[in-house]
Amino acid sequence: MNESPMISIVTPVLNGARYIAALIDSLQRQSFPVWEHIVVDGGSSDSTIDCVKSMYAGDTRVTLIERPGLGQYASVIEGLKASRGSILGWQNADDMYTPWAFSAIARYHAKTNADWMTGLPGCWDGTGDLRFVRPYGWYPRMLIKNGWFHANLLGFIQQESIFFSREAFESLSELDLGDVEGAKLAGDYMLWKRLARNYRLKVLPTVISGFRRHENNRSSLGIEDYMSEVRQDGGRFFPGPLSAMFRQIFRCLSACYSLQRVETEDRALNLCVSDESQRK
Repeated sequence: MNESPMISIVTPVLNGARYIAALIDSLQRQSFPVWEHIVVDGGSSDSTIDCVKSMYAGDTRVTLIERPGLGQYASVIEGLKASRGSILGWQNADDMYTPWAFSAIARYHAKTNADWMTGLPGCWDGTGDLRFVRPYGWYPRMLIKNGWFHANLLGFIQQESIFFSREAFESLSELDLGDVEGAKLAGDYMLWKRLARNYRLKVLPTVISGFRRHENNRSSLGIEDYMSEVRQDGGRFFPGPLSAMFRQIFRCLSACYSLQRVETEDRALNLCVSDESQRK
């Protein structure tokens, strides 16, 4: 890698003081140092802004944008438009990255020039422990494009682990961005559908982030509204037994593909270690 790319992370937040310190800490612990964090606050009345300013005191990698009343996905789009990096992502205030996340993404991007990337989806609990990792290593582009990835069919594509190139983001039309900005809960689903028109989602065989499951998750509390937006955006639905069958087939195939990727990575790592030993 001749020149390290900048990774830009956008965080939309409203009264996120309970967890945002853990998110910031996960960025500050990154082994890859070339990143920026754009926090878009929608009018917090708790200590969110004070926490951001305190933890980032003297750190020029943070940009705080205060937009009272701005919705979650409008905040995401505003932050992405204000970003400077060549690799982009967003992370909600209650989620976290693993310490090697940015390094893994930058290395994979340099090796493959992938425009849309993710890792194996993980799940944090309320205390910050990583409780499990799903072995999903394959997301068929046509199924994303046609609205199969939602709670009632193949399951969610984990937003917390997604990264995409600036080129991919700038390929989206203003109509596409307007659809995402106008969403209340399913903006991530809408964005994936639109990115899948032109890009394939590539999976790194490691966990780079996770969804923090707690009692106040908006996506869980508002699942009916989420699914209503999915329907309005042309999501694919099947009768219950058929949906369960498709979901099981996807999980098996995706897990098998993940194991293949792990074996490939294992061989490459063993070869690298062998070459280093011979040089010594």
